[in-house]
Amino acid sequence: MVEQDSLWFRVLAARNGLEEGRLCAGGRNSSAWWRTISALRLDGWFHSNVGRTLGDGKNTLFWTDVWVGEVSLRDRFSRLYELSLLKGESVAAMRSLGWGGAGETWKWRPRLFAWEEESLGELTLLLHSVSLQVHREDNWTWKADSSSSYTVRSAYNSITSQGIAANQETVISVWHKDVPLKVLLFMWRLLRDRLSTKNNLHRRRVLDFDDQFCVGGCGSVETSTHLFLQCMHFSLVWNHILQWLGVVTVLPNDIAGHFHQFHHLGGVTKSRKSILQVIWLATVWEIWKARNNKVFNAIDTSILQVVDRIKLLTYQWLKGKYITLPFNYHGWWLSPFSLLGIG
Repeated sequence: MVEQDSLWFRVLAARNGLEEGRLCAGGRNSSAWWRTISALRLDGWFHSNVGRTLGDGKNTLFWTDVWVGEVSLRDRFSRLYELSLLKGESVAAMRSLGWGGAGETWKWRPRLFAWEEESLGELTLLLHSVSLQVHREDNWTWKADSSSSYTVRSAYNSITSQGIAANQETVISVWHKDVPLKVLLFMWRLLRDRLSTKNNLHRRRVLDFDDQFCVGGCGSVETSTHLFLQCMHFSLVWNHILQWLGVVTVLPNDIAGHFHQFHHLGGVTKSRKSILQVIWLATVWEIWKARNNKVFNAIDTSILQVVDRIKLLTYQWLKGKYITLPFNYHGWWLSPFSLLGIG
């Protein structure tokens, strides 16, 4: 994103354009992955943990990168930045033009007022102590570790210490040792709305607008929340599961809230929570499989078939951990709490 001589920079510049020396996000016409990368510029956590170490100054933007002090010169001298005619130049380019006071570095739209001249004097004084290292390139610096080198551990510690990102209970609860890894990864994607639902495929310009409606035939757009919780067809699965558990409740209409409330239905007992987590994961997994069967194979799976598969899958995952009696395939219709003998 900063090395302007690199092939990737030139490709992205040709595709998305340049503005003030930076690659443009590209708007709605750009790819989703590039918009995500571009969003890092606005991410406070990224800027608080990643900085620039100045070398020859060729790949560091004078106004917008943080390279002298704790904030960018654009933020510290916002009025001068607004008036400057050289907003997208690198540190090396501005240095070569001469930033000592009378050089060509300072080109303004109108003439500066007296108080603006004072601000310029403060800026030139700040730059007086800057020296470029012409034989060394600019580098990224990782601030969250004393070695200045990036590690996954230091990034994790930084995130958890600041309480950023997803709800930590959600992150911890997803990983259940009795559930296959592919299902856990599916769950992780579901909680972050990363599944290939028709709505997401439409946003990625894979499907047309008319192709993003739910396979349940309810006439609504297929989002993750709609498919798993609100669809007139698949929402009946949850009614059968609650009846199987012997529970009467109203569950939230958002994925994370639904997951949290569901696995607390059994009270505070750890074993009950564990079973309910497995049942929830088995339910969304089987709904997704039934949806895919309809989309790709034109096979309609009845609600009762889906419910039976959820029950069987639950007992297959939990067999050997909680079951104290020999596994009875024909007893799966019983409540898991009574069958598994858990109080």
